Parts: sequence; structure tokens; C-alpha cells
Amino acid sequence: MYNLGDTSFRNQPKFMKESLIPHIIHRVENYLKQHPQEVFTFTFHGGEPLLIDKSFFGKFIRQAETLKELFPETTFEYNVQTNGVLIDDDWAAVLKAYKIFPGVSLDGTKKAHDMYRKDHKENGSYDDVIRGLKLLKRKLGFVSVISVMNLDESAEVTYQHLTDISSDYVNFLLPDYTHDSFPYQPKEMGKWLISLYDLWIQDKNRPIIPFFNGLTNAILGSQKIARHEAHALVIETNGDIEAIDSLKGCGENFTKTSLNVVNNDFEEIMQSPLGKLYFQDSMEKLCTKCLECPVASVCRGGRLVHRHKKENGFNNPSVYCEDMILLISHIQNTMMKLVPSMYDDSISKMDANEIIDYLNTLNFDSIENVYKQDLEFFSEV
Repeated sequence: MYNLGDTSFRNQPKFMKESLIPHIIHRVENYLKQHPQEVFTFTFHGGEPLLIDKSFFGKFIRQAETLKELFPETTFEYNVQTNGVLIDDDWAAVLKAYKIFPGVSLDGTKKAHDMYRKDHKENGSYDDVIRGLKLLKRKLGFVSVISVMNLDESAEVTYQHLTDISSDYVNFLLPDYTHDSFPYQPKEMGKWLISLYDLWIQDKNRPIIPFFNGLTNAILGSQKIARHEAHALVIETNGDIEAIDSLKGCGENFTKTSLNVVNNDFEEIMQSPLGKLYFQDSMEKLCTKCLECPVASVCRGGRLVHRHKKENGFNNPSVYCEDMILLISHIQNTMMKLVPSMYDDSISKMDANEIIDYLNTLNFDSIENVYKQDLEFFSEV
């Protein structure tokens, strides 16, 4: 996550030392004793995790596998998020041997991807990524892609391209902007997302898209809503314990704590204001506009980083607020048409513009919000 403006990574080692592995496993053990989980996932992230020696993965997983004896009711999973450039036969063999699920960053077409995914010589990485994806498909039998949405390419072209490369799983991500960096017009992303959704829902061979699956489940009232980002705890290469690294976009050293796996349990991050808000309160402590919004139970305020503004911290709706209202309304209306038996006569179609107009006419200064102080704790004013 080095492109978000936080340069604190320069003070950390490029690679995690193997001596930290037993400390991490010990902290996971302590956590699971207090908080049993059906599934616990280790994700190797970066930077670029495939730059480290292949032996690190084997050493880490062999130690992590000892947790199975202590927690037989827990399924332990291993993921790696890579830019795909270094994937070769040897790496495919390592991933297969240790049952590591790879996700490859591919931001759509060559045009869209190479805008931001460049090497140190400013050359686009698209061709190398496609080569790696084809190899994974051949060796592992599936393709899993993480794709940051790019409005410079149409939804139609983006979707067609990702299906053309036989993607089985596409995790679309909204770009991580704050209110101080947001470049789009209101509803611009929402219209793009609606076009993407329509293509997806009409595709009989559609890939899994968690972004849409999660919203649909929430609209239909399923308890299994999309996994919220606040399940992710970050261990930096030096062992520091932090909240998710997308929050680095909020400012220099924004996620830094004095906690480290050598000396501290994971739960201690809850004693910090950011840790408590991120892990415990981010879906409940919302700005007044969100608390008054008819679709708040579905979007849950959106990702925390998208709510941040230097002037008043997290006391804001998401920068994608109107976009999400458009999309959620469209998905519900589509589901009512496709599966009318799931809705009773008391439920009518949603009018996104009516919701947006209603929220824009409210006088939020006259509505007391008990969370205001907690949310504005993170302001720089």
C-alpha cells in the first residue's frame, strides 16, 4: 500500500525476519483461546510478497499448522496477494504444495492496468501479469483477480476483458480516496457500478464477485453479509500490529502503534482510539447522514478510509455515498424483478434520487449525534 502517501514503510525492513514467525503464531494462539473462530486466514500481502525467499512460506506454514492440534474446530487458510509479475512454475509449485490461495492484482484492460501498475522503469506490468495468470490457470485450475475500479475504462470493456481471461473470482475494489483526495463527481462511480452489475447478473457463466454478492445478501437480509474489512489485522515486516493498511491514506503514520508481536497480544490494539473504532465500532459509529439514511443497514457506512477528512476525521459519509445509494437501490429493484417471491406487497421499489434528495435537505446541525466526538478525534484541525 505504498501509493497512499504514507512513507513510514521506508523505516521498516523490506522483508519479515523468520524470527518473528513463532511470535506471530503465539499471538494467534492467544487470540483463538479467547475468540474461537470457524475459519482463520493468514494472508501474505505487501509490497510484493513473492519477493521474499520461497522458503519463508514453508517455514511460516509449518509453524502455523501446529495450531490445528490446539484448535481442531478451526479451519486455517492461507492466501497471498501478488502483483503477478514473478509467478513462474516454481512459485506455482510452492502455492500448490502449501495450499496457498493466490489473488492477482489486475486492474482490467492493458490500458487501465498500466496507468498505475508500473515497474521501477515506468513500464506497465500488464503483459507479465497476464502471463502469470495463464500459468496459474494451467497449474492450479483457477484464476482469482483483485481489480481496482477505473472509470477511465468502461464497465463493459472491463467486464468483458476479465471474463475473457477466464476469471473465476473477481474482487472489485473501490479506489481508496478520502474526502481530501476524491477526484470523481457524485454518482459517477455509481453509474459505472450499475453497468457492471447488469452485465454480471445477466451472465449465466458469471464469476464470483464478492462486492455484489455481499450487497445482495445484505439486501435480502442474510446474516452472511460480505466479510467486513475490520476482520483484517496487519502485522508489518518489523512485527508491528496495526489496523488495515488502507487507512494509511488518511495521513503519515496514521496506523502506527507502539504494539509489536514480540511483546503484545493482538487484542491490545483495541486500547488505541483507531483500533477500537476500526475493529469494534466502524459499522455503528456513523455520521448523522448515515444514521438517517434508509440504506445504512446495507452499506454500513462504507470503508473507513472513504469517510476520512482532515477537517473532521471520520464524521462524514463515504466519498462514495451517493454512488452506493444508486447501486443498492438498483440491486434491490433488480432482485424484486427477478425473484418477486422474496418480497411481500408492503415493499416497494427504491428511488435512489428520492433518497439522495431527502438526505440533502436534512439539517444535520439540528440533529444530535452521540458519536461526533469519537469520530472527530481523528481530525487534524
